[in-house]
Amino acid sequence: MCPPDAHPFTILIVDDEPEVLNLLGRVLKAEGCRVLAAHDGRAALRVSREYTGVIDAVITDLSMPKLDGLELRKRISDERPGIRALLMSGYVFFVPDGTPLIKKPLDLVAVHQHIRDLLASARRTSRAGC
Repeated sequence: MCPPDAHPFTILIVDDEPEVLNLLGRVLKAEGCRVLAAHDGRAALRVSREYTGVIDAVITDLSMPKLDGLELRKRISDERPGIRALLMSGYVFFVPDGTPLIKKPLDLVAVHQHIRDLLASARRTSRAGC
């Protein structure tokens, strides 16, 4: 994690299950992150467009109504080059392009490790002073 005086990472979490949003929100806040949340892909695009600060990463479910996680990741990446992505799914077990994937139901140990890896990757590229 970054030192206490460094800016916290901002993570956008997206899932149509409120329990998942709440769980990930608690885990990320415990890691010292600022959390933005959306209940579907379209809402996530709105949140991303309205948030004027840096969003370091998006954690999104693959299967959601209105806009799926792969399309959301593509659109956010187009608008925010360099943003990191972590996908979640209870049905898909790998993503062909190598994007990290959390399997549902969520295992808290695995979630913590994926988040730490994601933040370490973001830190190397966007937070050189951390």
